[in-house]
Amino acid sequence: MSNAGITRKSITDVAKVRFVSNVAFNVCYIVLNTVLMLWYVPFLVSHLGVAAYGMIALANSLVMYGALVGTSLNVSNTRFLAIDLNQGDDASANRTFNTALALSIIACSALLVLVGILTYFLPVLFNVPAGLEPASQFLFASVCAAFLVAILSSNFGVSSVIRHRFDLRNIVNSLTMLTRMGIIALCFMVWPATLWQVAAAFIIAAMIGLAGDIVVWRRLTPELHLNYRAIDRHRFRALASLGGWSAVNQSGALLLMQVDLLIVNAMFGAEMTGRYGAVLLFPAMIHMLTEAVVAVLSPAIMARYAVDDIEGMRRIACHSVKLLGIALALPVGLLCGFAGPLLHLWLGPQFAQLDVLLILLVGHLAVNLAIRPLLYVVTAYNKVKVQGLLTLALGFANIGLAIVLARWSGWGVAGIAAAAAIVWTVKNCLFLSCYCAVLLRLSWWSFYAPLTAGALGTLAIGCAGRLISQLWWPASWLTLGAMATAIAVVYSIGAYTWSLSRSDRDLLWSVLDRRLHA
Repeated sequence: MSNAGITRKSITDVAKVRFVSNVAFNVCYIVLNTVLMLWYVPFLVSHLGVAAYGMIALANSLVMYGALVGTSLNVSNTRFLAIDLNQGDDASANRTFNTALALSIIACSALLVLVGILTYFLPVLFNVPAGLEPASQFLFASVCAAFLVAILSSNFGVSSVIRHRFDLRNIVNSLTMLTRMGIIALCFMVWPATLWQVAAAFIIAAMIGLAGDIVVWRRLTPELHLNYRAIDRHRFRALASLGGWSAVNQSGALLLMQVDLLIVNAMFGAEMTGRYGAVLLFPAMIHMLTEAVVAVLSPAIMARYAVDDIEGMRRIACHSVKLLGIALALPVGLLCGFAGPLLHLWLGPQFAQLDVLLILLVGHLAVNLAIRPLLYVVTAYNKVKVQGLLTLALGFANIGLAIVLARWSGWGVAGIAAAAAIVWTVKNCLFLSCYCAVLLRLSWWSFYAPLTAGALGTLAIGCAGRLISQLWWPASWLTLGAMATAIAVVYSIGAYTWSLSRSDRDLLWSVLDRRLHA
């Protein structure tokens, strides 16, 4: 067998052996995060009030625009470092790592200036509850500081992704999350609840996360070392180029997914910002659930690209889009079908009227998040320029459509959510799926059929849940859980029997069998 063949086989074996355990650890983290967040949001709302909680949601939303720098640099670092390590080139890997770290430090230094300006003018630029101006400014500054630390930390955290060790990655993430929530809960029990305590918790938790990522980095990639002499100006340009176009793409994505809370704050005030921010927890959880699986695919796709295994990339892309859509249809459909009862039980009767808003926020995700694996294909080919420009243009289109629907259509905040759903679906279904198919030398419509399965599943589950809840309103969590479980069992059997092809089933069982015998 050729060296290339051995390399491809070893990469495939590692990916398959680690796949189930990585997904399992990711799902465990998501379950922990979900359970804690379902307690955490009502806990904050009850102690701080809806308007003050809205400042936390707004700060997180604003900081996401600064975090896109870190995300973009992380995409660039992951691609080049994964190729270097999979090809066994330690010298090149050290140049990539140290250059990426230097680039992150420069970016964080530049962002500090912007953070200072926005912090100072925060009460002028946004609707801040009266009397909470200083606390809101400190909260925003602290959340920004935490994200800047996270940008630096991501340079070390990338090792766990490339080495397929999502168990260690999730341990660090869980420790960070528990630290933040634990400090806030302890402070609220000892002293009167304020935004100042929330701000301090963000900074302390970020430092814990950085320390954890460094420990994991040393264990998984001992061949990498901190060495300023390894900074390579040629590699700097390559990283900055991919990172720059990735930042353009991330900017557009944020204008599609994160601008809604800013528009709500500007048009409807601090109180509605808090209500809208609370409901945003559910699409955020669906995003995290998707990442539990999709993040595992990233190193597998990059590894296959490193050894020119295009056929392997095609198999991963086609199967993952279909299976992910079918799987996402279950949580998305249940949230749509039981939106009213869920909000009533979770946050109280006054939130049940936001059921249409919840449906608009999550209803399209079974299709739009099923596309996620294709983003890694585009990154592997380093073809993010066209994607970035289109995403940015559609992001601005989303702002205009959101304002039109919210102000002149009479839809209110629902119009803002509807605009994002429309524009995001256009971008993914009409462009990204076709563009990725062309890159993989497939027919441009190749991903339409896999996406249809998830859309139909979401529609069926949503209608079933809506019908059942209208016939018999679930007055308790136990009743709601029983209804959701019944629908989930029926859907799972039906999806496995009618939606999955023989090759889909063979892939699932081969991965499980390989894990059981590992």
